[in-house]
Amino acid sequence: MPDDNAPVLTDLHEGVQTITLNQPAKFNALSSGMLQKLGDILRATERDDTIRAVVLTGAGSAFSSGADLTEFTFGEQPIDAGDVLRKRYTPLITRMHTMEKPFLAAINGVAAGAGLSLALACDVRFAAESARLVVAFVRIGLVPDAGLLYFLPRLVGPAKTLELAWTGDPLGAQEAYELGVVNKVLPDDQVLGHTQELAARLARGPQKAIALIKRAVNQAHELPFDRVLEMEATYQTIASRDPNFAEGVAAFREKRAPNFGG
Repeated sequence: MPDDNAPVLTDLHEGVQTITLNQPAKFNALSSGMLQKLGDILRATERDDTIRAVVLTGAGSAFSSGADLTEFTFGEQPIDAGDVLRKRYTPLITRMHTMEKPFLAAINGVAAGAGLSLALACDVRFAAESARLVVAFVRIGLVPDAGLLYFLPRLVGPAKTLELAWTGDPLGAQEAYELGVVNKVLPDDQVLGHTQELAARLARGPQKAIALIKRAVNQAHELPFDRVLEMEATYQTIASRDPNFAEGVAAFREKRAPNFGG
């Protein structure tokens, strides 16, 4: 039986793994226990071929309020927050970004600090109307981290990133949509279902092509024009050798829905 009191919950349905951050009384603050559990789940998810898409959300009224600041203690020796990042956050963010499965965020409430970083590390983000996104690090005298400075400037540009990071002011769901940070804003009671529906659609799709698309889009940010053209050709060779290509063409010719395999 699943432990409903676990810091992270999972539910697998028709190829979609829903991962729920589950410390609602603390607005899903990222405790060391939660990060450890999340890391274990992501490693297992990456290896499990029955999982074809992933949804990340939070329990209660928050997605995640960020790092659990109650775990920081100040003594004679200064805290090395960078060491905490390298050990706890970097492996998580890297796995989310590079995992060749669709990773979708259902931002059900506030996403602040490293909680926002987790949302940004997802491939696609849907936000509840009540959601607030906060680059909160400056409020406690820190620098944005956990990948935020990789993802956010690519979405909104450096000037808007600086404004949000310098002020720590919250970004409403609608403005986040207008800036391209989230893909869509939905009523609070619909955001998870909508995200799971898209994940289920992707789970039914041609897995090789979907994985290559994610890899290609991520790499295209870093490559010059000629390298992107060659990358497209290389990945198209791989995709066209997959049986799903033949099935897709046959379905198109026969005017029917394709029946894609793994």
